[in-house]
Amino acid sequence: MKKLILQILTIAALFFVMDRVLGLGLKSLYSVSNATDEYKISYSAESTQDPLLFFGSSRCLHHYAPTIIQQQLGLPCFNTADWGIKNIYFHYGLLGNILTRYTPQTIVFEIHPCDWLDTPFSGIERAASLAPYCGMSEPCDEMLKLTGYYWPCMLSHVYRYTGSLPTLLTGKLGSMDRSLKGWKPLEGVLDTTGVVAEEYPFPIDQQRVTLLERFIQDCLQHHIRLIMIESPMYVCSREDVFRFPRELAAKYKVPFLDHYRDPDFVGHADLFFDFGHLNRQGAERYSAKIAKELKTLLP
Repeated sequence: MKKLILQILTIAALFFVMDRVLGLGLKSLYSVSNATDEYKISYSAESTQDPLLFFGSSRCLHHYAPTIIQQQLGLPCFNTADWGIKNIYFHYGLLGNILTRYTPQTIVFEIHPCDWLDTPFSGIERAASLAPYCGMSEPCDEMLKLTGYYWPCMLSHVYRYTGSLPTLLTGKLGSMDRSLKGWKPLEGVLDTTGVVAEEYPFPIDQQRVTLLERFIQDCLQHHIRLIMIESPMYVCSREDVFRFPRELAAKYKVPFLDHYRDPDFVGHADLFFDFGHLNRQGAERYSAKIAKELKTLLP
């Protein structure tokens, strides 16, 4: 019996060592990857020290060009946004990780309806992208616990990278240009055939609202200047989609820059890649406009 127990313990120890060694190898590959998810999450969590950060999902990822903004402001900035309809579950965990290293001066948060509505296309599963940073901060761990990934990730370091294995093991490390500081421009012009406004007929999700308020409160408690923002769409809903976040921003005395119906962009197909995302030309023009507005808000 003792021999059997010893064998079991030996095998368990070997699996533990192998898991940690392989985990270190995957961590190294993850940190040098230029694939969108891996680069944006790893650089945001481990490297950026920029005083101005942009948060959000794909609309933020494609719309804000730090190289243009920092040229006008004279203030280094980085776009932390990631695609895949990331929502407040992801943003809150990412903010927690960043705050373990340093405190940015300003955060510009591109708000999206999936940050406060019970949208079926973007739920708690979006926080699973933070798995490689399990254990880095309490907010990150809290979000991973909601997804069910926390304990498997604590047990196995290899498990943390399962979502990135196709990228890491095939060597397809992506095409993100690091000189653009997190901005991913889109090339092409919108085909307007059949384009209609996106509607959001979903109820408010109190759990997301709570996290959104905690995101705001954490920024204020760390004396981070928070600015909430909404960028243009090619075609807009007739509903007042962003009434709730405007009211929330007013509650906390946070500036809200609403460009959802900006006439300089809305209806200009030459400035859009698709109905919800500006192309390179549109993003460059929009970033220059936003830089001027931020200049009036920043000391």
